[in-house]
Amino acid sequence: MRTSAIAVACALLCASSAALAGPPAEDPRPVAIPWTFAPEQRGVESLLHHAAGLGYMSSLEVGLGVTTRLDGDAPVNSVVGLAGGRLGPLALALGVSSIGDGPGTDTATTRVDLGFALRLGDHAALGAAWHGLSNDADAALDDYDSWSLSLDLRPFRALAVALAVDRLDTPELGETSLDPVARLAIGLRPATERITIGIEAARTLGDDALWTAGGSVRFLLIPGLVLGGYGRYVFAESGPSPDRVEAGAFLGLYQGGVSLESSVDLADSDAAQDSRMSFLLAARSVGEPSLTHRTDVVVKLPIRGPIPERPAQRLFGPAASGFAQWLQYLDILADDPDVRGVVLQIEAAPTWAQMWELRRAMQRLKDHGKRIHAVLTIGDMRAMYLASIADKLHLHRAGGLFLTGLATTRTYYFGLMEKLGIKAEIVRYEEYKSTPEMLTQAGPSEASKEADRALLDGIWKEWRGAVTAGRALTDGDIDRLLEGGPQTMHVAVKERLVDDLIDDDAISEAVEQDLPGAHVVDSYRPAPRAWKRWGGQRRIAILPVVGSIVDGKSGGALPIPILGGETTGDASFVPALQAAAADASVVGIVVRVSSGGGSAIASDKMHRALTLAAKKKPVVVSFGDIAASGGYYLAAGAPKILCTPVTITGSIGIFSGKADLSGLYGLLGLATSTERTNERADMMQSHRPWTDHERELAQVALKAYYDRFVNVVAEGRGLDLEAAYAVAHGRVWLGPDALDRKLVDDYGGLWDAIERVRAEAGVAASEPLSLDYVGTLGAFSSFQRLMAGALGFSEPAGALGGDADAASASALGPVGTQAEALSARLRVLSDGGPLALLPYTFSIE
Repeated sequence: MRTSAIAVACALLCASSAALAGPPAEDPRPVAIPWTFAPEQRGVESLLHHAAGLGYMSSLEVGLGVTTRLDGDAPVNSVVGLAGGRLGPLALALGVSSIGDGPGTDTATTRVDLGFALRLGDHAALGAAWHGLSNDADAALDDYDSWSLSLDLRPFRALAVALAVDRLDTPELGETSLDPVARLAIGLRPATERITIGIEAARTLGDDALWTAGGSVRFLLIPGLVLGGYGRYVFAESGPSPDRVEAGAFLGLYQGGVSLESSVDLADSDAAQDSRMSFLLAARSVGEPSLTHRTDVVVKLPIRGPIPERPAQRLFGPAASGFAQWLQYLDILADDPDVRGVVLQIEAAPTWAQMWELRRAMQRLKDHGKRIHAVLTIGDMRAMYLASIADKLHLHRAGGLFLTGLATTRTYYFGLMEKLGIKAEIVRYEEYKSTPEMLTQAGPSEASKEADRALLDGIWKEWRGAVTAGRALTDGDIDRLLEGGPQTMHVAVKERLVDDLIDDDAISEAVEQDLPGAHVVDSYRPAPRAWKRWGGQRRIAILPVVGSIVDGKSGGALPIPILGGETTGDASFVPALQAAAADASVVGIVVRVSSGGGSAIASDKMHRALTLAAKKKPVVVSFGDIAASGGYYLAAGAPKILCTPVTITGSIGIFSGKADLSGLYGLLGLATSTERTNERADMMQSHRPWTDHERELAQVALKAYYDRFVNVVAEGRGLDLEAAYAVAHGRVWLGPDALDRKLVDDYGGLWDAIERVRAEAGVAASEPLSLDYVGTLGAFSSFQRLMAGALGFSEPAGALGGDADAASASALGPVGTQAEALSARLRVLSDGGPLALLPYTFSIE
C-alpha cells in the first residue's frame, strides 16, 4: 500500500505544471527550494522565505538543497546549505548558497542568509533575516543586501496566519532601489492535522505595484508521505510586466528526523521564467510522521523508587517528568497498536499510593491486550505489591524475596529530652492528635495505638488481596509463606511467588518467548501519525502540595541532614492557583496532595484560593500517600476529592506549643534575665515553662482554630457540624474509612482526577491535552541538588532516584537520623503558631 502510494505521488509530481518555489520576490538572486507555505514552515528552510518559522524548529537542524533547471542551457541553478538550532524561545540559522548567473554563463553568485527568531509560546513567533550577495563579476550584486521581518500567528488549531515584509530596508541594486514586498498567508486545517488549505497574497509597496494571489493544498496521504500543490496569478497594476500564471506540485518523504522534499515549479509559456525542479534533504533532532516505524514493541520501564510529585525545573533544559507524565505515557502505550507490552524493572518500589495507581495503569494496559512482565532482584513487600499485577513475574537468578509482613515503628524522644533538660509544652485537639506524644511521653496512648492498628490492618488487607489475586494464591498460602520468610530464589519459584529465575541478559529472550516477534526496547517514543497541532494543546494544570505546608514560599528537598525537607508555601501555591484559574488555555485544575500538613494559617489561605478557583473552572483534588491535617484542610472545599485505598487522610485536629529549654540552660550553666511590659510578654519564649494559667489560655485560643477547621470540613463536605466533629478528634483514616465517612468522594488516583477534569470541562477523549505542573520549583532546586552531590549527599527522591529519608539516613546513620528527626519536631514548635500537622511520619515496610 505504501509503495503504491509513493509511486502514484511521484507520477503526479512529474506530470504537474507550475512555477517558482514561493511567491516571486523579484530579488536579484532568489534561492529556489521545494515549495513552502509560510504558515506551515517550522524548519531550518524557513530562513530563506519566512524567518518566523525558525521559532518552531527543533533544537538542531541541517539541510542541503539543489535546484535544477528543466529548460535552458545550464543544468544546475543553485545549491544551498542550511544549519540552525533553537534553545528555548530563541532560534538562529545560517544559509550559504551558490546561485548560477544564468544560461550561457559559467559564473555564480554567493548568497549568505542569517536569520533569528523569537518564539512567543505556542501561538506566535517573530523572525528577522538578513540576505547578502557576493559576485566578483557584478559590482551591483556584490554590494546588495537586504532585511526581512516576519510574524507567525497560530491562535487556534484550525488557523495560522503568516505576515512578512521583505526588502524592508529598500535595498539598492546598482542605481535602482527595490521596493519592499508585503506578504500575507492564511492556513486552514479543517478539523484534522493531515490537510492544510492555504490562501496567500503579496504586493510590492511601490508605484508600479506587482500583485500575487493564489491558493494551495497539502495533505498527509499516509504517515511519512506528503503531497501538495499550489497555483497563483501574478499581475501588475501598471508597467510593462506581463501577467502570468504559476503552479506547482510538492512531494515530501519523511523517516524519523530525516526528510527529502521536492517540488516541480513551472510557469506558463509566455512568462520569462525558467521551469525548475528543487530538492531539499534535511535532518532534524525531532522526528516527523514516518513511512516506517517500530512495531511489535515491548517497552522497558525502570522503577527506581518514588516518582516526583513535584518535578523541579532542571538547571538546563525542561523539567523532569512528574508522576502525571508517567501515567500519561502509560495511557498512550495502552492505546498504541505498535506496543505489545511492557517490562517493569523494579529496583526500588515507589510510595504505596503511587504503586496502587501504577497497578491501575498496568490493568488498563492489560485491558487493551498488552502483556506485562515484571523483573525483581530483591523483592520486598512493597515491590511485590506492584509486581504481582504482571502476567509474568521474573526473579533474578541470584535474587530473593523478603516477604515477612508489614510493620510500622515510632520513636519516642521523651526520655532523651528529660536527660537533656528539654520539655515540650503542648496543647492539642484532640486525643488522636498524637504528634506531641513523641515529645511528652515514653510510649503511645491507647488512641494512638488504635489508629496505627487500623492503618496497618487496612494496608495489609489491600496487599494480601492484590498478591493473592495476582499470583493465584490463597490467604492461607500467604500467611504460611510470610511466617517462613524471607524466601530464597528457589522457594519463590516453588511456591509460585514468581514464575522463573532469570539473568539480566535473558530478559529479552523470555519476553520474546511469551510474545513471538516482539522486540524489547529500552526507550520508546510513539510514532506521530499527523502533523503537530497549531496553537499548541489545551492544558490541565497540576498543582502539587508536597511536604510540610508553610507560611511563605515553597522549598525544595535538599538532601543535607537538618537542612532538607520539601515544603509547600501558601505564597507559592495561591498565586499559581489563581494564574491557572485565569488562564484561558487551562481547561481545569488538579490539586495533588501528598502532605501531612503544617501551618494552619497557610492551609486556610490555600483552602480559600482553591474554593474560589473551583467557581471558575473544574477542580478535582487527588490524594497521594498522605493528605492529612493541613493537607486535608486545604482540600476540604473542593467539589471532588479522590483518594486511593492506601491513602492516609483526615487528622482533623490541631496542636501548638513550644520547647521549654530552662532545664537545658541549667545543665549548661546558662542564666537568663527578662524585662517585660506585660505579664505574658515572654509566654512563647523558650527560657521558661508555661504557668497553669498560660496553658489554659493557650488551650482556649487553640480551640478557636480547631472549631474553624471542623467548620471548614463540615461546609466543604456537606456534613452537619455534629458529624464533622465525630470524624475529627485528630484521627487519621485510611482510604476506605474516609470514603465511608464522606471525607472523600470516590476511589481514584491522579490519572482518574485528570480524566474527571477533562470530562467536566467537556473536552473530547480524542483531543490531546498537555499536563503542566504549575507552582513547581525553579532551577535553583537543581542547583541545590548539584551542590548536595558535590558534598557527597545522595540525590533526593526522583523518577530514577531513591527516597529522601533514605538519603538522609545513609549520610547520618541510624543514631544521627533520630537526632535529625528530634530536631525537626522541635523546629515546628519554634514560632508557637497553630499547626494542622499529621501526628507522625508514618511509614509501613
